[in-house]
Amino acid sequence: MKEIGFGIIGFGRQGLRLAEHIRRDIKSGKLIAVCRRSDIGHDYSKKHGIKFYSDYHDLLKDKAIDAVIITTPSSLHGVQALDALRAKKHVLIDKPMASTLEEGQKILAYAKKEKLTVAINFPLRVNPVTKILKSNLASIGRLRKIQALVSHGHIRSEWQKNMKLSNGGVILDLGSHYFDLIAFLTGCQPEIINSAHIEKLKNEDSGFMDLTYKNFSISMVLLRNQKLNRKIITCAGDKGFIVADYSEREVIISNHHEVNEMRCPASCDFETILNNMVSAINKKDKIIANAEAGLHSLHTALSVYKALKAKTPVRLFMNRT
Repeated sequence: MKEIGFGIIGFGRQGLRLAEHIRRDIKSGKLIAVCRRSDIGHDYSKKHGIKFYSDYHDLLKDKAIDAVIITTPSSLHGVQALDALRAKKHVLIDKPMASTLEEGQKILAYAKKEKLTVAINFPLRVNPVTKILKSNLASIGRLRKIQALVSHGHIRSEWQKNMKLSNGGVILDLGSHYFDLIAFLTGCQPEIINSAHIEKLKNEDSGFMDLTYKNFSISMVLLRNQKLNRKIITCAGDKGFIVADYSEREVIISNHHEVNEMRCPASCDFETILNNMVSAINKKDKIIANAEAGLHSLHTALSVYKALKAKTPVRLFMNRT
């Protein structure tokens, strides 16, 4: 398998985490360069013998780089992803994939035209809890209701407090992951945002929403800046229910008058995603979460914001791919 040279645009907490995974855990991947506008990252690059760029356009000119990872603030994702694709680089984008549907659609179209790989960093898809939840979902019969309670605690990066950089709060930040998770588990996209409420409109710290899918509905609570740090998904069907606790790595399945409790191993999400990226570029595997998945998640998040602003239900219209 061809060794893939990686460059990382945005070298904060997430960029550093992925850099370490590439260096230690990706057999056919090599970290070539990192980029950050400030000098933070110089010491890391010198220590590990990698290049440092302060302008991402210079990184994109580096011929040793095959794939670019974008971990900058949310408002920059779409523009930088398109620039990377124009430079003939494969791209792994942190969520959300773009700021607007138009940006997302351009990314999708350009990648298809140039036959470049675009992946979205949705680690919940490969989490061991998700694997058990997905494989047992049919055992509870016809799905009727999903409830999600998600809190990641306090804001971890200062840019998330800035609306110009973040494009929103908890609905875009956390919701992007969980809108995609529901689509991955069920194969369905929402049809109506029935209602949505938030603690504050600007850069919201909480979001409460109800969504209607074709045959089931979802109630979702998203929180940050809270002491609570829990991630629980409950799926109810006409023959039982499943409770998936991502924080405790535990799944409880109740069906046919039997209750099974399962403990899950520690997750290796980012290693799996990066190795899959290498394999997909080498035409050995399909991408775990592609540009279409990123576009659907973005569409759902933006539709929730639309419902908040309109204070009325919003029907989603977008071609399903």
